[in-house]
Amino acid sequence: MEQGLSPHGTTMIKDALKSQYKASLSTLINAIGICDDDLWTSQDYPNRTWQMVYHCLFFTNLYLYQRLEDRENWSLHRRDHQTLGDSDGKQPYTRAELVQCTQELLGKIDGLVDALDLNAMQSGFHWYRVNKLEHQLVNIRHLQHHVAQLQDRIRNKQHVGVGWIRDGLEN
Repeated sequence: MEQGLSPHGTTMIKDALKSQYKASLSTLINAIGICDDDLWTSQDYPNRTWQMVYHCLFFTNLYLYQRLEDRENWSLHRRDHQTLGDSDGKQPYTRAELVQCTQELLGKIDGLVDALDLNAMQSGFHWYRVNKLEHQLVNIRHLQHHVAQLQDRIRNKQHVGVGWIRDGLEN
């Protein structure tokens, strides 16, 4: 019979998850702040920048819950704005709104990660057939993927780099 993570191991992993979520979200805030208005709403990409950022934040928040049924959406959530693709008829989120959303999520990271059962054999989301620990790693990869896309767009369009944040530890 397989044994789960020890309490000490769980604490270490949760601390690492918190640190990496915080570092990634802090990097996202920096990138949103650097992104200019033209790039934010540009139609040069299949997914507009604001749309990609909200998609990233929506799913990062969602998958930080133990189960789909437990989730709480952001107070300014607009139905179907989290999906990528067609943005016609969708009211763009402002950079300030998505910075606020990111800051709210940063403030919830510790509590959400602490509440996770990393020994759960299922993700809590029927479309992800992985255990809860791997699900958190996938969630961080997804977040970092979209942060990197935003950084790439900024570098290519505005010729500016976005600083890298190693971890979310307080100095």
